[in-house]
Amino acid sequence: MLKHLLKALWRRKGKNLMISVEILLIFIVVFGVVVGFVYNLSLYKESRGFDYSDRWRVQLSSNSDALNQANPQLLDHFYRGLQAMPEVEGVSFIQSAPYSDSGYMGGFRAMDSTRMINTYFLQADDAAQKILNIPMIAGRWFSEQDEVASETPVIINRKMAQSMFGQEDPLGKRLTNASLDEKEVRVYKVVGVIENYRHRGEFMSREELVILRYSAYKEEPLRQMVIKVKAGTPRNFEIKLLQQLRSVHSDLEYDIALLSEGRDEMFRQKGLFFAPPLAIAAFLMLMVGFGLFGVLGLNVSKRIPEIGLRRAIGATRLEIYGQIIAEQVLLSSLAMVVGLLFLIQLPLTGVMAKFMDWQSFFVSVGISMLIVYVVSLLCSLYPAWRASQLDPSEALRYE
Repeated sequence: MLKHLLKALWRRKGKNLMISVEILLIFIVVFGVVVGFVYNLSLYKESRGFDYSDRWRVQLSSNSDALNQANPQLLDHFYRGLQAMPEVEGVSFIQSAPYSDSGYMGGFRAMDSTRMINTYFLQADDAAQKILNIPMIAGRWFSEQDEVASETPVIINRKMAQSMFGQEDPLGKRLTNASLDEKEVRVYKVVGVIENYRHRGEFMSREELVILRYSAYKEEPLRQMVIKVKAGTPRNFEIKLLQQLRSVHSDLEYDIALLSEGRDEMFRQKGLFFAPPLAIAAFLMLMVGFGLFGVLGLNVSKRIPEIGLRRAIGATRLEIYGQIIAEQVLLSSLAMVVGLLFLIQLPLTGVMAKFMDWQSFFVSVGISMLIVYVVSLLCSLYPAWRASQLDPSEALRYE
């Protein structure tokens, strides 16, 4: 049967070429969209590294120099003033709060290595791990004892530990952000490892991360704080919170938002990001679908003698119907095999290694092929039905 179908397709290779090109175009476009979807789905399924429910973010800003110099008394007033509120369970200052666009990148290397690793880094106070419920997988979080430590303590995520130290235990290891030609080298000591802290949310890419301990006695105040409140705290708590913040320091400006609202906005922006490529892919599939439908219908009308002869020698309507469908499936398969010869170069060469490994490649290929098969089959159902309804006597009248 397969041999017969291949011969039939080869005899009409000129007419089938256009159909093959259209199917190949659909396959490549759909593959690109599916790769993006699979990649973002894998990011979404990974741990964020923090909790967002019942937590508020406060952004501090000022037109004066109030936030431009170390001021431990100011932060102490915020801690005491906010924790005095019955709704508040805890307060933390962190350089990049969850669902914020702020972020800092720089190079770090192990003290015994010359290889610099470009990584995200941020500062966080001693309370951040508890307030955001950041899971530790090894070591500890910062504490007040680190204030007098000779080496600045840092916490790294699992990916940074693997990139910098491989299979070695990272705890106690020392690293620096100084290049080899710098004379003054600041040494950091790894005291803890976390799974991750993806402050930009569920769709933030997998990146190395270094968290440095924030010291209110040595550095200017951080501009963002996270406030954990009791479960069930109403939305209008914002009014009371703003009043309390202004009572602590009336000269600062405060931008207050729920972390859950930041998460909703992040999802909205991701939806807007995917809308154009999805619309383009849908439009192309619609146009190519109409083209396939027309070409298949035309091909069937030109094959009346062949189909009529098969009906005359005993072929049933179901067999004719199955033949047209099988030919279209085989033609789609051949076109996608050609497409795979090009697409497989992506994981082989590592061009898209950040977005796609072998597993996600095969998953994307499988989903794309399924979509193409569905579109191709839908376009062939009516032409196949027309062919199956052909009466053998019609072939005698065909000119």
